[in-house]
Amino acid sequence: MTDSRPDRIVAQHNDLIKAQYDMSLLEMRLFVAMLARINRGDSEFSICRIPVSELYPDSEVGGKTYSQVKKAVMRLVSRSITIETKDARGVREVVSNPLMATCRYKEGTGFVIAQFNNFVKPYLLELKGDFTRAQELTLIGFRSFYSFRVYWLLKLSAYNKDIIVMELTPMKQMLNLVDRYANFADFKRFVLDVAQQEIASTDMAFEYTTKKEGRQVVGVQFNLLRPAVIVQEDTELPDGVQQRLNEIGMSLQSLQEIKSFYNQGKLADDYLRFVLEYYDQTQQKGRIRSLAGVVYKALMTDLLRREFEVWKAQQPVYKAPASKPVEPSEADQRALEETERHFKQALETLIQHPEWATQVETHMQKGLLGHFYRKDRSLAENIKNPSLIGPFLEIMEKLSSGL
Repeated sequence: MTDSRPDRIVAQHNDLIKAQYDMSLLEMRLFVAMLARINRGDSEFSICRIPVSELYPDSEVGGKTYSQVKKAVMRLVSRSITIETKDARGVREVVSNPLMATCRYKEGTGFVIAQFNNFVKPYLLELKGDFTRAQELTLIGFRSFYSFRVYWLLKLSAYNKDIIVMELTPMKQMLNLVDRYANFADFKRFVLDVAQQEIASTDMAFEYTTKKEGRQVVGVQFNLLRPAVIVQEDTELPDGVQQRLNEIGMSLQSLQEIKSFYNQGKLADDYLRFVLEYYDQTQQKGRIRSLAGVVYKALMTDLLRREFEVWKAQQPVYKAPASKPVEPSEADQRALEETERHFKQALETLIQHPEWATQVETHMQKGLLGHFYRKDRSLAENIKNPSLIGPFLEIMEKLSSGL
């Protein structure tokens, strides 16, 4: 049964990926379906209405559906997520809270209604850093919860390296298997071998070996099966770009070629960001088999150059007075005066309503122009950026309409 749904991007904070919990197959799929309904910029959790058919991507919904979904709903709403962190001084903290605020299913409706607990807001909403992304259909395709967890752990650790070593005890703790599979042969058979088989068709395909102290297995070394680069070119891509390329599964070899192009001046910062944003939005509308593949092609062949030039020409520009007087057309002069008037009026309104600052800042960081927002500068400085005047006026008009 082919899944024709859009392959949406899902994201989790790295602390949640490393948290201690377990789930059944249906619980895992319900969790993924909820992740896929979180939109960039969301500040609150919405109540999700999930078709039961999404939980059965490889089979038809049958007569046992109610009892199966009922069990998944009851278990998931009682699941707790245990997260252990360590601050800069090395002080550890452990927090355990329920994952769900509510989860219910009424027979015959065809939908599960669920909402995340506010406890997990910092790990799922408005993620600024230390998070990892994956593709929804890749995750939904796993038939083992352990494949799901191992995939995320590899994805998290795969930044700039193809060999990942995990200590056995912490790994079993994250998988909630501290009291199970004491015999490593069982852990190998029911966890590692199953995960290896299911992950083989994804961007995190791996082989593994064990690390021993004497006869005791103390760790697992995962060797990712993707092209490796022995010598990395010391080139820094624009802020956030390299992290995003790694998140979508760009191979190290491809990343090296992109860096080389960038170093030669063949890739502009704006075009890099445009391609990533363009395909992020395309991903929400329809299925892309390989996000890394289409991004690589667009960067190396100028595939989206025409779209980029059109987009660039359409961006609002705040024109500063020319050093030499230029006679604009009457229409241009009126448009410029109108923009300046709206800009000054919006600034005055924001001064009168400082409580809007957070909403303005959040809006200006969204969309194709969001990358122009400099987080190391104040809101006032960013507002004066010509590339951000359009988003600024847009959000101020929306906020002012509510007065």
